[in-house]
Amino acid sequence: MKRIAICLSLLLCLAAAPVHGNDAMHYFDLGVKGTKTNKKIEYFSRALELNPGLVDAYEKRGLLYYFQGKYDKLIQDYETYLTLAPPKAEIYRMLGIGYLKTGLYQPAIYNFTRTIELAPELPGGYASRAEAYRLSGNDEEAIRDSTKAISLRGDLRSKADAYRTRARVYRKLNRMQLAVADIRAAVGVDPRIPRFWRYYMKYASPEEMRNVAPFVIIAIVFVLIFGLRLKPPNKDD
Repeated sequence: MKRIAICLSLLLCLAAAPVHGNDAMHYFDLGVKGTKTNKKIEYFSRALELNPGLVDAYEKRGLLYYFQGKYDKLIQDYETYLTLAPPKAEIYRMLGIGYLKTGLYQPAIYNFTRTIELAPELPGGYASRAEAYRLSGNDEEAIRDSTKAISLRGDLRSKADAYRTRARVYRKLNRMQLAVADIRAAVGVDPRIPRFWRYYMKYASPEEMRNVAPFVIIAIVFVLIFGLRLKPPNKDD
């Protein structure tokens, strides 16, 4: 009788497994199609309750945690992803960003290094690792990685970030001409900045920059008063 009960239990589990799998994909699809971040997270979480091996749900939920500033949860989701699926450069990069945002620079550097190993042709890994080196006080490596990121093709956002990182290091070292040149270069290539501002900031003289400063201050005050926020770039729905 006991053996029969065990067999029946196993049969019930096997019969229920596909149903759970289908339910998990249903909630996953709801998360992908959703528009509200908290609801999307809820759907992905439900999908993972039903199917803990659904790795894409960890990746998408982790990205949403990034935009919410919940970096500890981002780290947990991306670490779990790496235990279940083949490594991807972007997973290591996002994991590195999570550690960077929490002030854990050595784990951040490790993950950015893994990013570079998997995708050495892309500037993102070098640019991110350069910032981690800068924050950890390693100016030489920060300049080296920034310069490497700038030399690679593609991903203008990462190249702009690399220019800014190198400019901060140059400013720290009191190499002001190089710092100003890098800031101008960052503005000139950054796709997040409107084109007319990129053109103006790149070619304006110091005197013109001083003249436009009051208008920039007014714009910043306007943003602070009315609480305007730019939509985070490349947010994956």
